[in-house]
Amino acid sequence: MQAMAGGLAVAAGVGLLAAGGKPPSRASKLAAGGAALLAASVVADSAMEHYRGNYKKPAMHVAPIAAAITLATAVATLVSARGARVKTAIFGGAVTTGLFGLGFHVKNILERPGGLSFNNLFYRAPFGAPGALLLAGLAGIGAVDAQAADTCGTVRLRHGSGRLLGALTAFGLFGLTAEIGLLHFRGAFHNKLMYLPVSALPLNAVSIAYAVARPGCRHERQAAGWLAGTMGLAVAGTGLHAYGVSRNMGGFSNWTQNLFQGPPVAAPPSLAGIAMIGLAALDLVTPGSEPE
Repeated sequence: MQAMAGGLAVAAGVGLLAAGGKPPSRASKLAAGGAALLAASVVADSAMEHYRGNYKKPAMHVAPIAAAITLATAVATLVSARGARVKTAIFGGAVTTGLFGLGFHVKNILERPGGLSFNNLFYRAPFGAPGALLLAGLAGIGAVDAQAADTCGTVRLRHGSGRLLGALTAFGLFGLTAEIGLLHFRGAFHNKLMYLPVSALPLNAVSIAYAVARPGCRHERQAAGWLAGTMGLAVAGTGLHAYGVSRNMGGFSNWTQNLFQGPPVAAPPSLAGIAMIGLAALDLVTPGSEPE
């Protein structure tokens, strides 16, 4: 609780960056919104999982604090173009924290008896949460970069920023496919709907990568359709995970146990965050979308 309070206190200070200044561009808003959703997912997930681990190591306080600060900075980026350098530095800190978190989680898995085994991948430190914080930081940097590209009004800069965000979207979708596939495999794919994200997300990744590499109305419409479908998966997945929690004994009235034992409710919204980053990429590479 002290860690979260500290993070939120710093986050309130970061929120002052949003006071005044001109509103950001559409692409910057989309990328910042994606970063905010990813960071919010990490705040909830890391706070719960590290609480389950009793915050055994002091470093476990870092993730929820960094995610809370990243969330506040993403919201500030969403409403104002002010303070670009400070925001970039904070998002860079999120990237660094995510990389260190990935290293710690991989180390935790490898040091267990059996090393890199399915049992350790299923039940030890998950690699997904640090990866989501890494993506949130990169998306935030992309949002600031997109604003700079729009301010300059240079088509080449806009397209370059769009390609980077498109590559980040594809990378994030492939990463989520691996994590979702692993966890749904742990659940034995007992519900046929569990196959849907594992099969759809790689196709979405290929579609967005092709659309930003070879811009064209047809490719962009297809990619936008896939991204809309991914947002639908995020909404449906959140509902299905919440339903899965409710089916445990006591349902949400026994939330202190069932939220830990049931499917993670905070995970599916990250899909919507990735989709928003992809939409920002499409906005930047679409001909005729340049600011006047």
